[in-house]
Amino acid sequence: MRSWVLALRDLRLELRGRAGLLSAFSFIAVVLFIMGIAFGPDDANLRRAGPGALWVALAFAGSMLASRAWAIEVENETLDDLLLTPGSREWIYAGKMLFLWILMLLMGLFLLVLVAAWFQLPLERWPQLLVTLLLGGTGYTAVSAFYAGLTVRLRARDVLLYLLVFPLILPVVLAAVKATIGIAFGADFAEVVSWWKLLGVFDVVYLTLCYLLFPAVIEG
Repeated sequence: MRSWVLALRDLRLELRGRAGLLSAFSFIAVVLFIMGIAFGPDDANLRRAGPGALWVALAFAGSMLASRAWAIEVENETLDDLLLTPGSREWIYAGKMLFLWILMLLMGLFLLVLVAAWFQLPLERWPQLLVTLLLGGTGYTAVSAFYAGLTVRLRARDVLLYLLVFPLILPVVLAAVKATIGIAFGADFAEVVSWWKLLGVFDVVYLTLCYLLFPAVIEG
């Protein structure tokens, strides 16, 4: 329950301020525009690049939002208040992870529209694209929320966050890209499901480890 309260509070603050969301949306729009110019104007090249552009932009934007989620606590001097709350600290991680997961879902839907328009990514199998987005976004937010909390008090936290997160989420991004390619280009459903299963394994492993290790990390 406390996790949902924290996630909804962060979501309300983010929607009220809008600085983090606007910067993330602007960043991914610029990234996609540059990629579109680099791979265009050939339609075939754009379609092949679409799935990769989708997940690269989402990964960078997700790290920006993860850093912002914890920076709010430092700026408002509320991080120590959270840590002083009686009970275990796992609920803090769960709340931040839920908050980022919601933002990643919104960001992913926005990106799907942009990529479909700019890179001509077909959306006929959109339910499968949504499943891929949910599975890939879950693994990514699990890791980024964990390491954003680990580096929140450090001066160079933004640089360190990218260095720590990207090596770990690379398998998630690759599996998500493969699944998206299969969906976009009409691969057999069984092949897409195999990538979903791999993403599910990563999600369970990352969520479990980050949830269990978070109290020791945040108090260390």
